[in-house]
Amino acid sequence: MPQLRVKNFGPIKNGFTENDGFMEISPVTVICGNQATGKSTIAKLYSTFTWLEKAYLKSNLENNKFLDIDFVSYCSEQRLSEYFTDKTEITYSGFICRFEYKNNQFTQNAIDDFYTKLKNYNRPKIMYIPSERNLLTVVDDAENIKNLPLMLSILLEEYNKAKKNSETGIFGLPISDIKLQYDKQTLSTKVLTNTGTVDILNSSSGIQSVAPISLVTRYLTKTVTSDFAKNIKRLSLNERKAIKDWLGRMSDNKSEMTLYYLDKIFYGQKVDENIEKRIEVLIHFFFNTRFINIVEEPEQNLYPESQGKVLYELLECLSSNKDNQLIVTTHSPYILSYLTLSAKAAELFNKGVPADEIEKIVPEKSAVDGKKITIYETKEDGSITKLSPYENLPSDENLLNKAMAEGNEKFSKLLDLEVAFCQK
Repeated sequence: MPQLRVKNFGPIKNGFTENDGFMEISPVTVICGNQATGKSTIAKLYSTFTWLEKAYLKSNLENNKFLDIDFVSYCSEQRLSEYFTDKTEITYSGFICRFEYKNNQFTQNAIDDFYTKLKNYNRPKIMYIPSERNLLTVVDDAENIKNLPLMLSILLEEYNKAKKNSETGIFGLPISDIKLQYDKQTLSTKVLTNTGTVDILNSSSGIQSVAPISLVTRYLTKTVTSDFAKNIKRLSLNERKAIKDWLGRMSDNKSEMTLYYLDKIFYGQKVDENIEKRIEVLIHFFFNTRFINIVEEPEQNLYPESQGKVLYELLECLSSNKDNQLIVTTHSPYILSYLTLSAKAAELFNKGVPADEIEKIVPEKSAVDGKKITIYETKEDGSITKLSPYENLPSDENLLNKAMAEGNEKFSKLLDLEVAFCQK
């Protein structure tokens, strides 16, 4: 499981103090807390390091060299470069390498037994869906906006791919039985409801926020696959050449025979199943075979019930591949509440409770084992805490729930004042 340690970086000061400061990034990792306490900072750093790990692998395979980068400048793509100080310490321990920034120096090292670890490394497709995503659905020509942040540019590219590659141009959103219709001729997107049709530019802010999340998440869930045959078919000529060049540089005396069979696979010819499996194990890390989905504030502009529906769609897409990851930042206690329902539903499915009864509350495909969920809370003093689960269910001991309880308590006090001073 990848780990991240952050100290003295932007709003994060002492950071996480358990486990020698390392936060474990679980299959489902939620970062909650007040605004400007470092939620997005953690998510952006994890996104950056998982990208770097992919780049490290490519550099190692093609040139047997370390990455040649200026880490601080690289972080500017995520608008993080101003967070660095002389006291900044950041460490990422991944599947195949370890990155560290300390004393104004960036170091990179392969994990022990690099090639052994490589056999179990599933290369990810990484998607960062920022909170500013509404911009893509409120502006008619977002492609022409100058100085668009990199993460928004990447999201826009995938959002457009999702629309253009659809056979029907019709997309169901997880909220209120709403559908989108994309016209490939006019490049316009319409919102279809029971009451009529409206351009997405003029639709509600909730729809504008959900559309990029839903379309891109479903599109990438469908296209990112561990199916070896499908991945082979998608390879460009340059990608095929890169694989063959790497195999050709191997000193293994079996590489020539491997290249022979690889060519047969490239051209769709039948190969013995065991040979094909060995080749798949040998080159699987040249393909994206899992999906890391990083979503800022999925609750944005949504009614509580709709927040739950969006979360359930994200969890359903996560569950389509055992190696997928979902990272969520949130201000919403409802997101945590629906996540708890998901974990409890998974527990009941495992206990044999009738599925049709559970599905009246939580969709089966959205149920996630509580052991796969980790929740961190960022605090205003720059610290980060891990919310300890209760019987493998997410804890409700967080600032978001406490704020709701505090509101109820204050309302109760107002009622007491009414009784004390307004009674005749």
